Amino acid sequence: MSTEAIKRIDHLARALKAPRIQKAAARLADQARDAGWTHEEYLAAVLDREVAAREASGSELRIRAAGFPARKTIEDYVFDHQPALRRDAILHLAGGGFLSEAENVVLLGPRAPARPTSPQPSDTRPSGQGTPSASRPPPGSWPTSPAATRTGAGPTACAPTPSPTC
Repeated sequence: MSTEAIKRIDHLARALKAPRIQKAAARLADQARDAGWTHEEYLAAVLDREVAAREASGSELRIRAAGFPARKTIEDYVFDHQPALRRDAILHLAGGGFLSEAENVVLLGPRAPARPTSPQPSDTRPSGQGTPSASRPPPGSWPTSPAATRTGAGPTACAPTPSPTC
């Protein structure tokens, strides 16, 4: 590659915030010339390296942000601790073949123990502190007679409320 082309690629990679392109471009250019790649194949190889590096970096950031105490992989798992697990079945699922085949996986295990239930009273508030019933207003909050409502006479003309709408 000419030095002018390398400078241009460096500038464009910085502008795109894709630093891995800078590293991969020169190395892949030599490989592409030797193998007789087309321009499209070369570009695809450079972009493939950038995408793969971004995905790896993104997953690393998500794992770090999750705050796990330690990184563990399926290879680190000691199957002797759970003798009921079938190692071959777990490793087969870890391969992810069901994803590419778009198949469902159903994981069945022992039933969870039943939780004890105790009867819950419908109203746990002490008597007299519940919400007022719609069928029976509290005493003294409504007019005593229909005539008192029309004239505004009686103990109260309307229900006591904090708003001055009466």
